[in-house]
Amino acid sequence: MSRNTLSAIAAGLLATAAYAAPPVPPRGEAPPVLQPPVPGVAGQAVAQGAVQRMLINPYGEIDGLRLADGMVVKFAPHLADALAAAVKPGDSVRIIGRPEARGSVRADAIVNTASGQTVYDQPPPLGEGRPLPPHLRAQKLQPQQVEGRVDTVLTGPRGEANGVILADGSIVRFPPESLRQSVQLGAPFAASGLGTRNAIGISLEAVSLGTSLSALQPLYDPAR
Repeated sequence: MSRNTLSAIAAGLLATAAYAAPPVPPRGEAPPVLQPPVPGVAGQAVAQGAVQRMLINPYGEIDGLRLADGMVVKFAPHLADALAAAVKPGDSVRIIGRPEARGSVRADAIVNTASGQTVYDQPPPLGEGRPLPPHLRAQKLQPQQVEGRVDTVLTGPRGEANGVILADGSIVRFPPESLRQSVQLGAPFAASGLGTRNAIGISLEAVSLGTSLSALQPLYDPAR
């Protein structure tokens, strides 16, 4: 695989919640339970529920969550370690952030509602080393192949399909313009590419896509 192809793949790769004084309940009724504000975050609670699975990017970094109701929560991958320490599958979380298209949200803060631990979206600390350039970072990736049925369609901020989660939890990312037809839930889907397999699962940036591993079509011209 050429260096240009690796570069193309790699390149493809807080909210104060509303809080008011509770109204006086009718006689005999319990007062409503209100969520406390999250200090230092400007925004609103846009989702709440149990974490079904952690989502990872092709480098194996946690970059979001999928909730039990199917909501996809996007988060900054440089905070992967902090998020993994605060939240585990099965935990109930509250998401402060902004809704995006097709059942996804961009999180500014993720709150573990049982422990109160909160992870805020913030830039890396000053003094941290420069990130590797894309063509060098891509050297960490390993060939991966996945096949199964589409469980979730991942999207960009405008609703454009740019990935899928298969029924076994495997995650495939691809450029939005690479699909020749819309992806349907439950449809057969296969991909090969470069990515990571770790304790959380498999995630890859696709080099080829198809309905099965025997019918893959390349996304890139290897000669360029």
